[in-house]
Amino acid sequence: MILFLAVLFTALTSAAQQAPAQDKKKEKIGDWEINCGKPPGAREQKCALVQSVIDEERANVGLRVVFLLASGGRNVLRVVAPLGVLLPFGLGLRIDDEPIGKEPLPFIRCRPMGCISEIIVKDKLLDKFKAGTTAMFIIVETKKEGRAIPVSLKGFSKGLDRLSALAKTN
Repeated sequence: MILFLAVLFTALTSAAQQAPAQDKKKEKIGDWEINCGKPPGAREQKCALVQSVIDEERANVGLRVVFLLASGGRNVLRVVAPLGVLLPFGLGLRIDDEPIGKEPLPFIRCRPMGCISEIIVKDKLLDKFKAGTTAMFIIVETKKEGRAIPVSLKGFSKGLDRLSALAKTN
């Protein structure tokens, strides 16, 4: 059994080293970045509008905010929060001090890089992101302590337009 696992590991490692490099493209728009690449197994390149932020008070707490265009032209918001958040409390969202929704955004799963919240963004919310200046994402670390992490919306509207244009060329 150990010999089988060693052979399997060697085969997987050499296959990974021989795999062609994925195309990566980055483009800065305001405080956002367009990241494009070909995910493993995908037929075509995919792009996303991305911003990563670190909490000013605690350098080990950060968020990665990602907007994607899913099939059917749906806009998807994916936020990767740090491990250790209290999952039942979800992810709070305010845009320019206005609470968004009656309930926090749910976390759908945790991976080694963090806990993920993902929603389909309807037009009304998308308009608030486009018109806003700052989105505050609120994570809860203990029952008594939450943390609001600001995300700049500078360049968001132009970035989303660019993302749509890139999606049409793929």
